[in-house]
Amino acid sequence: MKGNQVISDSELDALIPQKPNRRLLGLPLFPYVGLYRFGQLFYNKEEKQRKVIEVTQNYQKESRLHENDPAKLEKIQRRYAKKLERAQTRAEKGNFWMRVLGEEPVYFINGEVAKNAEKMQKYLYNNGFFQSIVTFKPDTIFNRIKVTYFIEENRPTIIRHIDYQVKNILVDSLIREDVKDAPLVAGKRYDGDAFEEERIRIETLLRDQGYLGFSRQNINYLVNDTITNIKTDSLFKLVDINVMVDMPADDKVASRYTISSVNFEVLPPSGLPDSLFRKTTSTRRKIQYSFLDKKFSTSILDSKIQVRPGEFYSQQKERDTQRQLSLTDQFRFVNYTYKLDSTGKGIQGTFKAIPLDKYQFSTDVGLNVIQLQGAPGPFANFSYKIRNVFNGLENFEANLRGGIELVPGFLNSKIYRSEEIGLNTSILFPKLLIPGDFFRRRVSTYNPRTQVGLGYNYVKRPEYSRTNFKTSMTYSWQPDNTTLYNLSLVDLNVLNTSRLDGDFSKLLDDLQLQGNNLKNSFLKSFVSDVNFTYVHNTNSITGPQKNARYFRVSLESGGTSLNILPGQKKLITNIFRDSLQFYKYLRWNVDFRKYWPVGRQSAFVARVNSGAIYSYGESSVPPYEKYFFAGGSNSLRAWLPRRLGPGSSPPKRTDNNFSIEAPGEFLLEGNLEYRGHLAHFFGDINYALFIDAGNVWNFNSTDSEQNLKAGDFLKDIAIGSGFGIRYDLSFFILRFDFGIKVYDPSVRRFVLDEFDPGKPFRRTQSNFLNINLGVGYPF
Repeated sequence: MKGNQVISDSELDALIPQKPNRRLLGLPLFPYVGLYRFGQLFYNKEEKQRKVIEVTQNYQKESRLHENDPAKLEKIQRRYAKKLERAQTRAEKGNFWMRVLGEEPVYFINGEVAKNAEKMQKYLYNNGFFQSIVTFKPDTIFNRIKVTYFIEENRPTIIRHIDYQVKNILVDSLIREDVKDAPLVAGKRYDGDAFEEERIRIETLLRDQGYLGFSRQNINYLVNDTITNIKTDSLFKLVDINVMVDMPADDKVASRYTISSVNFEVLPPSGLPDSLFRKTTSTRRKIQYSFLDKKFSTSILDSKIQVRPGEFYSQQKERDTQRQLSLTDQFRFVNYTYKLDSTGKGIQGTFKAIPLDKYQFSTDVGLNVIQLQGAPGPFANFSYKIRNVFNGLENFEANLRGGIELVPGFLNSKIYRSEEIGLNTSILFPKLLIPGDFFRRRVSTYNPRTQVGLGYNYVKRPEYSRTNFKTSMTYSWQPDNTTLYNLSLVDLNVLNTSRLDGDFSKLLDDLQLQGNNLKNSFLKSFVSDVNFTYVHNTNSITGPQKNARYFRVSLESGGTSLNILPGQKKLITNIFRDSLQFYKYLRWNVDFRKYWPVGRQSAFVARVNSGAIYSYGESSVPPYEKYFFAGGSNSLRAWLPRRLGPGSSPPKRTDNNFSIEAPGEFLLEGNLEYRGHLAHFFGDINYALFIDAGNVWNFNSTDSEQNLKAGDFLKDIAIGSGFGIRYDLSFFILRFDFGIKVYDPSVRRFVLDEFDPGKPFRRTQSNFLNINLGVGYPF
């Protein structure tokens, strides 16, 4: 595109359905077209079409033989539906090389290019460029054609004045009070999309104010462009907009409806008649509740139902009620119906819900994959859920997990078996368990929840045996679909190492002298904290990439209760009848991500992640689990997990050359990633190109190389780069990232030239291609 100043290239490019064939690294090489043409060499379309006919005939033949057996006929239909779909796909899209690995050539058609220019001109007109001109010129290069579109936007049209014409006085006042959020704004460029957005705004506004019969079809526009004929030296043209809202008197469109009654009905399980169950009814705050088979707390349901008798009808409150009820995880679906009462001005609303099963049991089995020198080991999860435990919409969950990991020992290179078993239980209340009603009522529409948890974990390795007993109480609420708050006032962990190998204990002492506090993880400890998390996420869980952002901030205060009630330390020690290590610390972590779509299936993603921890009190160090680490599949992918840093210090290793984790008190890392699409084969095969940078540091380590120093800050920033392959199967994403070091702070130089392409994965060399296996995107 050439000549466009205001409308971006990406907006105009989106109007063009024909896309050039993909190149290799921007070079005039088209490998996907080559694969497609290779597949054409042994593809016979007529043969594939005959196969479709053959499958159809076989289906008809078998169907006739079993036309009196419905069960058999249904199986035949399912089987042949898959066969026919595969045969039609091969006939229409070609063989494996053509439809999966290859890409069909995109040919130049002059008529299509002319239509593209026409679409661009209409788009420009719709965006206020009434006198725009779009032309095109194809330029032949060898047997390829480059099309250049020449855009003359000319003077844009600006909205000078907006006037609302509403004959209903109340509706007129409602619209004008809300005009600050209107997409149509005087002084802005004419935008055709804003007209439809204004229709939606007014329709939503009035339906939320009781005008149930009003729709956007009752809104029309009059664009007065006579003033554009006035001769002026202005760079803009001006128009006036009349927004005409049709509210005919004595008509359902102009009627404002009131909720006369609200009913909430819990129906029996699907397929069972009502007569099998005893029906109970009750009334709370003018809402009638009817239960079949199962009872639920009317006080909790009352806090979820926003549609109230005596209030004007609101479309938003109707939808919010359905959403709040669905989030309780108690109902299979919630439906809302209404009818007019005898006055014709009132609405009798009914919510109907079918409950989920009270008891739910599930199992998971799989393999743990260790990214270092280990081998896969099996694990199993058993989960049990009880819904509506106390008839107050509470959910009880128990999760039992057992696993075996084949891991390298700390003291030698042999592979040992590590066993782990854990039991976690929790009960989830659909409200905030706090005294008083003021705050609880204020957040009642924000999906409030209180989770009380209790857990036990046991790990057995050749070097040690360790247990962890934990309990927590967490509040959470969601003001909207993009925002989440979590507050844990109780989060207690009691850690105990029941067995510690003598040689391993000596290794921990040696590491502590080097500045690594791994030893703290094996002390008998009491860890308590208060933590708060705020998350704002505008990215969609499913669907195409969109312009979005993710922001998470986490604040944590460890040992807070010890400051408030110092006497509890002695009490806790007496309860456990043993000396315990207590911790006091402050910790924060901020994670920000930005997503920019640059095509239909490609996007740029940037991330900045930072955090710090400060310890005070008797213990000069925080719990080991609260440290920050760099390296690994979700961090700097050119380094092994948790092995980068701190600062410029070289990797810490045992006598058998096994690298040790590198904890830090301050973290700063950034990632930039380009994501694109490769092919489709039972799912999307995507690729990524990335650059990672960052490190961790300490504040007061005896090893000065580990400490954060302003003069050496940039020299301590590690840089890695690489590429990734992601297999997106919709229900999960299998990810392989290959990272290579570019700048290594431990040697303070660029090390890309030390990489040996002939032996890319050999870890004995200083720089190798590090493989990261993960599930889901790294960020």
